[in-house]
Amino acid sequence: MFSRGAGRRREADELRARFEANRDKVRAWPGRWEIPEVEWSPVEDTPASWIVLPRQQRQWLRDHAPYLDRYEWIVDARPVAQGIGEVWGHWEFSEGHQFERLTLHFRSVLDPEYLAEKLALGIGAAELKGWRDEDLQGVYEWLGQGLTDVAGSGGIRGQHRAGFLLNAMTCFAISRTEVVTEVRTTLTDTSMDGSPLKADGSF
Repeated sequence: MFSRGAGRRREADELRARFEANRDKVRAWPGRWEIPEVEWSPVEDTPASWIVLPRQQRQWLRDHAPYLDRYEWIVDARPVAQGIGEVWGHWEFSEGHQFERLTLHFRSVLDPEYLAEKLALGIGAAELKGWRDEDLQGVYEWLGQGLTDVAGSGGIRGQHRAGFLLNAMTCFAISRTEVVTEVRTTLTDTSMDGSPLKADGSF
């Protein structure tokens, strides 16, 4: 028979393992994203807003990591190619260490084909629930169509679902030559019209 203390320790170990798995996913993501036009900064051991000294990392992981309600990592990149001003990814997790949202941010010249390719690859590199390699083409085409419309309108918004992933894009001009493009990816269990998805992500 297990004591109540043993049960709490086992639960804490399971929650800590989920936190570490999320951190590992965030750390591995830049290396999977095919974007040689930037250099990525290292991902910190602790999420944004936490400042923990190296000698306190083990204690923080033991005492705090399992019980976080919400946390996030902002993964910054330094552009090393002309035409790109800013790139970062914002990972958010909620209670129970569940994935909540990934936001990709680009400030660059308006090049619809390039942006559509890189943003689609960034979503695919995240390896989120239900993502399939064949989803890449559909996301790329959706992004490309929307971004092509920016030149004549000054800005666009749109949504697209790929399996269990709901992608929402905004793109708007900030000067005569530059745009800011963001794609926010969340998990969904419904189609665009609100009907429930099947177990394989279809409807």
